[in-house]
Amino acid sequence: MKTDISRPDGAVRLTVSIVLHRGNLEYFRATLAGLREAVTTAVGEVKLSIVDQSLDQAHSDAAHEICVRTLAASHIRWEYIELNKNAGYGAGHNVAIHRELGRFHLIMNPDVELPPDWLTASLEVMELQPDVVLYGTRGKNRHGEEEYLAKRLPTVWVLLLRAFGTSWLKRIFHRRLSHYELRDLPAEPAIRDVPLLSGCCLLAQSDVLKRVGGFDESFFLYFEDYDLAMRMREHGRIVRSGALQFIHHGGQASKKGWRHILWFAAGGVRFFSRWGWRWV
Repeated sequence: MKTDISRPDGAVRLTVSIVLHRGNLEYFRATLAGLREAVTTAVGEVKLSIVDQSLDQAHSDAAHEICVRTLAASHIRWEYIELNKNAGYGAGHNVAIHRELGRFHLIMNPDVELPPDWLTASLEVMELQPDVVLYGTRGKNRHGEEEYLAKRLPTVWVLLLRAFGTSWLKRIFHRRLSHYELRDLPAEPAIRDVPLLSGCCLLAQSDVLKRVGGFDESFFLYFEDYDLAMRMREHGRIVRSGALQFIHHGGQASKKGWRHILWFAAGGVRFFSRWGWRWV
């Protein structure tokens, strides 16, 4: 384990975890730069855990060097943890979740860019509304298009349409897809309760996150965020703020190759088996 935690440990308001697996390092650099700018004196000192499951020493060394250069002289204390296996996205975050957390914990993808005011505004919501256990905001892709990260409960048909449907088929079932993606949710800056949140950037109450045991590691890559939201909603509110928006460079499992398609299918089967099969 490589670390750069030179100051003594102490209680922190916010901890953050990022899991790596041979991703785009320029996106990772942008993620760290955005996080660095978002960590202001109002946020306080932040502890960041970077969990590397790439199993590729050259990639790990390059990612660690990005951390050294990008996080120098920042308010972020960080540790770089190299694992000798890839047990999945949730398992990687659990390495950090099962350690000592701050009052709030931010779960981030290594391809998310936060605007400078994201943390200050988001932590204020969590402070003022202690019944909120899981919080997210709007997201857009690198082309500036809305990603609709808040969701209603999925059905098998809707997920198949999203992942594999042709453009004409999606046009035919536009209303069904829009309903699932909560496109009727106003774009105003209000805080709205939602059923589910996609997991590329989630802010959680740490005590509840630990109470539910973090992510279920039987989900390798997909649907572990939905499962976490279902378990956390038993302890409080899940909300989305329309006032803030970050950039997300990932997504689109069906375009990443057959392994991702298999992981997506396996995660979907596990999610529906646990929470009930909804077909259409």
